Amino acid sequence: MGIIAIIREAFRIGRTHKSLWLFGFFVGFSGNFGTSGGGQESASTTAAPEPAFIALLVLIGLACIVGLVILKFVSTGALIEGVKRARGHGSITVGEGFREGWAHWGVLFCIALLYFAMNGASVAVLAGVTYLAWTFFGQVAVFAVGGLAVLIAVPLLVTLYIWQAFAERIAVLENRRALDAIRKARLFLHGRLSLGLKLVVTGVLGVLFVFALALIVAGPVGVLLYSLTDFWGLFPSIALGVLLLLPVCFVAVAMMGIMTSSVWTIGYLTQVEQ
Repeated sequence: MGIIAIIREAFRIGRTHKSLWLFGFFVGFSGNFGTSGGGQESASTTAAPEPAFIALLVLIGLACIVGLVILKFVSTGALIEGVKRARGHGSITVGEGFREGWAHWGVLFCIALLYFAMNGASVAVLAGVTYLAWTFFGQVAVFAVGGLAVLIAVPLLVTLYIWQAFAERIAVLENRRALDAIRKARLFLHGRLSLGLKLVVTGVLGVLFVFALALIVAGPVGVLLYSLTDFWGLFPSIALGVLLLLPVCFVAVAMMGIMTSSVWTIGYLTQVEQ
């Protein structure tokens, strides 16, 4: 399938299978948005909170993080299975999606950890070589070695990303364990790197397509609300904007997640069905 055909099929699945929207939202949110650090320290002179209260907040925060991580991988598994069924003119309910995702989330988590370690090790080695070049040969060597490290890192990290995407689909669709799925994904990727690169480009274009549609829908609403601020005031307009634009944002993020996942699942299934 060509790039346009894959995007069209992924968009059709997302548009016609609304039971996938919840899973798409968690995948899209975790995949397209990062957490930002920073923040200002309080200058308040009030008494410090009790250690028990701080410990409770830490535990609640950790529980939320663990829950979101599990939901991310449950949703990943549900989307892979859901797209497979959708391509076979079937469907998956939200309950079935949670069951399928729960059955595979642990394997997907292990795969993600292994690839995180490989990515981290690759970056650490290249950064270490660059640092040694700076230590022994000075600034001039840093530019040469650093440039070479970047040239090596980019294709290496992209290859690892492609490898992981195929391993996830093999783990879910063929019910394999993490290492087994990784080994088969390596064999599958042999001679198909161009397919992986095509799917990377397709995924990016698909997400941009969904983003453009969201802007087309949200843009006129934003302009209308801005024009109403003179009549209703700022805060009522903001409240109305939140009510109108939250559903648009939810669907947009969900469709981005479905698009990203569907592209890889469609690409993999197209190859194995040949």
